[in-house]
Amino acid sequence: MSAHPFVVVREFSPRTRAVLAVNAVNSFGGGLVLPFLWIYLGEIRGLAAWIPAATLAVQAGTAVFGGLAWGAVLDRLAPRSVVTLVMCVAGAGTGLYAFAASAPTALTAAVVYGLGISGVGTVLRFLYAGAATARERGLAFSADYAVFNAMTGLGVLVGGLVAASGPGSDAARFAALYLADGCTFLAAGAAFFLLLPRLDRAAGPSGTPAEADTARRPVGYREVLGQRTIAVLLATLTLCSLVSYGQLRSGLPGYLTAGGAVGPEGLSGTFAVNIVVAVLTQVLLGERIQRIRRSTVLATTGALWTAAWALVLVAGRQHGAAATVTAMAGVLLLSVGEALVFPVITGLLNDLAEERTRGRVNAMLSVAVSTGSVAGPLLAGATLPLADGLPLVVSLIAVCAAVALLGAAFRGVLPSTADLPDPADAPAQDGTPDPLDAETAEAVDTQATEAVSATAGGKGSAPVTAAP
Repeated sequence: MSAHPFVVVREFSPRTRAVLAVNAVNSFGGGLVLPFLWIYLGEIRGLAAWIPAATLAVQAGTAVFGGLAWGAVLDRLAPRSVVTLVMCVAGAGTGLYAFAASAPTALTAAVVYGLGISGVGTVLRFLYAGAATARERGLAFSADYAVFNAMTGLGVLVGGLVAASGPGSDAARFAALYLADGCTFLAAGAAFFLLLPRLDRAAGPSGTPAEADTARRPVGYREVLGQRTIAVLLATLTLCSLVSYGQLRSGLPGYLTAGGAVGPEGLSGTFAVNIVVAVLTQVLLGERIQRIRRSTVLATTGALWTAAWALVLVAGRQHGAAATVTAMAGVLLLSVGEALVFPVITGLLNDLAEERTRGRVNAMLSVAVSTGSVAGPLLAGATLPLADGLPLVVSLIAVCAAVALLGAAFRGVLPSTADLPDPADAPAQDGTPDPLDAETAEAVDTQATEAVSATAGGKGSAPVTAAP
């Protein structure tokens, strides 16, 4: 019998629950400022039209290179120090946006924030990957996906209300959002520094000091990508990001609105479907999916996405309510696939990674998702003008079918323990000791509760910033 999602969360170690709690607050704050950067710089600050575009481009480019650097650092230093530094850099970057009244300030903020935010997702996944069992690790990635989407969506709603009707001038309200965002990053860094005092790399490999040192000695990205299975998985993840994240805010709305098939109201409805379905899928299926082969989940996702883009293709040839309903059905399937495949591939990559390369693997994971998210709009911009966008959607259908075939092929390649981790592999059942001892576990639980309560009570609607 499947456990209730909230019962499953109680199985997590204190460390995993602490990371989830802190990231929930961060995700809410990320939603508060998520939609506003272009509007803030262009309309509120009155900067030239090229500045918002250049700022986003610089931020994205810095994030790619920064992510690789943080991955290398994680393979050398204790994560407690790295996560604190990452949060401080990201907080300083987003706080600088509050003062972005000129191009140099905006671009400086983009560099600092891009460098910091590129490490946030990497270090959080690294911390989840340190769970005692493969079961907890997989469930943690699923729970994090649900928490991120739910709290980001809530933050977007609250941030919109504050930006539209809060006290003071428009510039002051937006500046306050970014400043509070930065303060919460700093609070998250402090929380991790206090909650993870005993989490270091010594908790990983065992053996003699010499053996442990050899096991932890980092290697370069070339050696990581030289592992064929990991390299193909990262390439597959890039394709998944391209056809989902990369098109949801570019190709999909561009195709549906170009011929008037779906209006602004219908488009808003499709985005609401995306957030709600992504959260519900994880809440209802997050634990159950751990009992299914990961290769099967990948193949199923490819099939779902193939059907999803076929529905979008049909919707673009319709008008009115029929087009909106068909488009929502397509987005529903896209959302289910997203909620299933990204946590599963994240868990799979971390199961395949060696302890000494885990930081770099998670950095490459972030780069793969970012690459797909950036390549998606570029592909849409190049192909949407052709034949009313038909080549774009047909290409996406073909890529999704390829993902389904890759998923089926992985079944014969993946180690059985990675393709289907033992669902009974949990600390309470197999006696595997928690990385934190009992005394530390109790202390972390107490501190986590106090930290989250203080953050929620002391900040109210003050924003935070989400991991990517």
